[in-house]
Formats: sequence, C-alpha cells, structure tokens
Amino acid sequence: MLDPFATLKEAGFASQPQGGADRLDGWSPELIASLDWVRLVELARSMVAGAGCELAGSRVLPDGSVHFGMIEQPKSSKPLRALVKIAPWNEWGATPDTVTRFAQEVCTARDLRGILIAPAGFSPAALRKAQEFRIEAVDAMALDAALRALPRDKSHFLFLVTTAGDFSTPSCPCCTQKLKRVEQQVLELPSRTIDTDGLIADFVVCDRLEVARGCEVTFLQEVRARSLHVCGHASGNFVCEGPVTLEPGGTLSGKVAARSLNVREGGELLAQFRILDGDLGSFVKPTVRWHWRCAAPKGRKDCAGVLFEPHG
Repeated sequence: MLDPFATLKEAGFASQPQGGADRLDGWSPELIASLDWVRLVELARSMVAGAGCELAGSRVLPDGSVHFGMIEQPKSSKPLRALVKIAPWNEWGATPDTVTRFAQEVCTARDLRGILIAPAGFSPAALRKAQEFRIEAVDAMALDAALRALPRDKSHFLFLVTTAGDFSTPSCPCCTQKLKRVEQQVLELPSRTIDTDGLIADFVVCDRLEVARGCEVTFLQEVRARSLHVCGHASGNFVCEGPVTLEPGGTLSGKVAARSLNVREGGELLAQFRILDGDLGSFVKPTVRWHWRCAAPKGRKDCAGVLFEPHG
C-alpha cells in the first residue's frame, strides 16, 4: 500500500534528520524562523521541487500567508495532490484556530492533503487539531532537520541563496517591497493570553493576563498585571493591581500579591498570597513599540493596510 507521507519525507518535511551528518552551513531553527516570508516560500518550494514533486503557482494573501499546490509522485499511476500553506506573518506560529482555518481550506477540494508550515511552532492544542484533521505540521525545527539531512552541497547552496542580502526584513505582500520599521510611543497596556506551554523569560507588564486552559507556564521574571485570570497552570511571582481569579482546573503557585482573590470550585491556590493595601502607582509607563509598515508611494490602498508585528 502506498504510504501517503513518503514523498513528504523525501521532500525533507520530517521531524528528525534521516541520516544526514552535522552541518556547519549556518542553518538553525532560529535563523529559519527569522526569514522574510518570501524567502521561506522560496526555500519550501525549492525543497519540494528537489524531491521530484510538481509545483503549482503561489497565491499570496494580504496577511503574508502563502498557498501553493504540489503533486507528489507525479509520474506514478496514483499521484497525490497537496496544498501547502505558510502561516500568516502576524501569527507565524500555529494555534488551534490557525489549523482549523487551513483544514477548512483543504476540504474545498477532493483528495487533497494539507501541509501547514508555521516556523514559530505549534501549540499542543494546535498539534492535536492537526492530527484530528490530518494536517502535516511543519515548524522551523522540522525544516532545519530536513535541510541538514540533504547532501552537503545542496544544503549549502540553499543556504547561500536563502540568506543572500537582507533576508529577514519582511516584504509587503501587496507590492513586494521591503517593509519599513515604524516606531510609536504607547501609553496603554495590552492584554495578553498565554496558550502555549513553557518558560517565559520576558518581564511581563500587561492589563489582563490570562493563562489558557490546558496550558502550563512558568514566568521567570516578576509579572505585573491589572488582573490575572488562570484557567491552566501558572507559576511565578505576580503583582496584580486588581483581582486574581482561578477558574475550575486552574492552579497558581509561587508568590502572589493582589487586591482580591477569587478561587472558583475546582481551582487551586498553591502560592503564598497577600492582600495589597495602599497606592501601587500606575503600571502604565510610556513605552516605544514598533511594527513593519509598507514604504510604497502614497495612494496604494492595499499597501496602506499592511501592518506586521515584529517576531521575537
């Protein structure tokens, strides 16, 4: 019986190297995740073509996501069609919603498999969705492993082509010109939702902080928030200007200082807790944020709507 995943492995979309030696050519998951979406598309198409697949044209969307079709084993009696998608720039990683939207796109055609490339990785819930919908999940680590499994000269050639010139500044999906870095001063605190497992080393200051259900996260620096809403498992030191709420199934450990505490049935507080008194002073301080904007001539309405958040 034909293995429908065999050609993908030949194309390099395997999570582990298939016998390749260690390389000194500069590839790394971090470098791959830092690529302009244009460079990433060119790299993916080159790897697929090098595996003997036939390629269809690419379709670029305003959010920086890209679709292209491929035919695996095109000269066989049973060629296989697949749709490849590069995740939108402002996501770059994959959430359950990212996978679900792509699965709906794949379902528009018969006998079509989906391959979703999300360089920043897949949350645990996104991986479960990918398995449910039979979507091939490819992140920067998988691409790095695949590139290192290629013959040395081919891997090196792809590296030189991919990293020539400015390979990290994103391009405008409407006019393809390089975007321009624009800075602005902001006074409002953003809200933040944590929905992936792991360690967070950044100093977090936000309005409403939520730890999603099923997520287990440890904050290495003190967290300052106006309110904290825990549905999953959170650990660290927290200072809250307002309330802390533990939902059913949510646990909080470490040290917590807040105005009030609300533990719903099924929630669990494992932290040292103290009630705050007096004026904490405002958490809001002027900060400079930046994003990518298109520097194309004025008058292009499509380019004016392009706004990319920085990665990393």
